Amino acid sequence: MSDATVGAAAPVATSDITTVVVGALGQMLSRSASEIGPHMRLFEDLSFDSTSVLELLIQLEAELGVEFDTDTLEPTDFETVGALITYVAGQAEQSA
Repeated sequence: MSDATVGAAAPVATSDITTVVVGALGQMLSRSASEIGPHMRLFEDLSFDSTSVLELLIQLEAELGVEFDTDTLEPTDFETVGALITYVAGQAEQSA
């Protein structure tokens, strides 16, 4: 192992990110992960509000070891579960 890799976090696979995001949503909503699909809209279908989105992001940061750049957040990143997964995967890739 070279010095450059010591302490470096391994990149998180998109499938792992999907599992974490859907799991966190399920936990927050007291639902089974199998009930949450990528097409579901966070605000309309899952009854999220700005506070619950913030709580979700904090939980995802802790679970994935990623810090989200609030300057990159766009409303479209929260339209659907799939859009959120895409955003989180992109942020995880940038911080890897």
